[in-house]
Amino acid sequence: MSFDGVTLHNVVETAPAAWADGGARLHRAPEGVRENVNVNARDRLAHPTGCELRFVPDGDVDVTLSARAKTTVYPFWGAFQSSEPFEIGPEPTTHTLSVPERVGKLRPDADTGAFAPEVCRLRFDAWVPVAVHGVAGARREPASGELPETDLLCYGTSITEGMAASAPHLTYVAGAARALGADAYNLGCSGSAFCEPAMADYLAEREFDAATLSVSVNMANRGFTVEGFRERVDYLLKTVADANPETPVLAVTLFPYHADAVADDNPERAAAFRRELREAVREADRPNLHLVEGPELMDTPGLTGDLLHPGDAGMISAGSGLADALDAFSG
Repeated sequence: MSFDGVTLHNVVETAPAAWADGGARLHRAPEGVRENVNVNARDRLAHPTGCELRFVPDGDVDVTLSARAKTTVYPFWGAFQSSEPFEIGPEPTTHTLSVPERVGKLRPDADTGAFAPEVCRLRFDAWVPVAVHGVAGARREPASGELPETDLLCYGTSITEGMAASAPHLTYVAGAARALGADAYNLGCSGSAFCEPAMADYLAEREFDAATLSVSVNMANRGFTVEGFRERVDYLLKTVADANPETPVLAVTLFPYHADAVADDNPERAAAFRRELREAVREADRPNLHLVEGPELMDTPGLTGDLLHPGDAGMISAGSGLADALDAFSG
């Protein structure tokens, strides 16, 4: 299903929505990739993490959406956050959007960030599948000059997806992209970032100006051996870096988490996974492949009470730190 005059950002495929007739469910990876990763990653890649519906309206535009369960949609006008998020659920509902009055009167010399302010961006929460049913009203797709000039591709776990962030625009991926003036493509896979060859190959096929690979507390927590992690991460790093030799690829070691801080946990295992990623980057010896230490991007108090997922403070810190690292390595 296609929608004239609309761009579906971070969406590569749609499929019929099981909960409502006539809806196009948003997928972040094609079926050929999804069928070759673990079942949880297959499901996660059919969630709208970092996905957006974008258009430039000429007057009122009606957008009809549904979701498998109740969820929130966050409208933005370019970089400007709307004060009126709205909820959707299994029953398709229509919402009318038009450029806010003051946004439409911005001076030509006003600082508007990397997006043109007339671009409507409907940003979706990561945790409930969403479908688009229709878009009506005069509108057009954003032009290239109305969007960021650079693309940031991010792979990782639920931390990359933004599990405990208060809203999708508060994830570290969104924060890093905003600081860099980049467009974010979030391919995080909650609980299922197992660095599988099919995912490595897919990431390598994508076009981007910078990439971050935050790997992988899922493998540390799901019983993978250190040797098994190393084998997969070697392939991931080399495959992505070699396919994009002119662009920086950042490998991020485990962020601080419960293994580092809880009395009866296993700090040695956390250290081993960080060491293996560190050595994999060094031995790969690719000029565009760089290491970033997760514990240097955020501290333990930046976590939520599960001592695994960063809260808003941790996300802000990690996003800022990654943006600084990418700036340094891009220079």
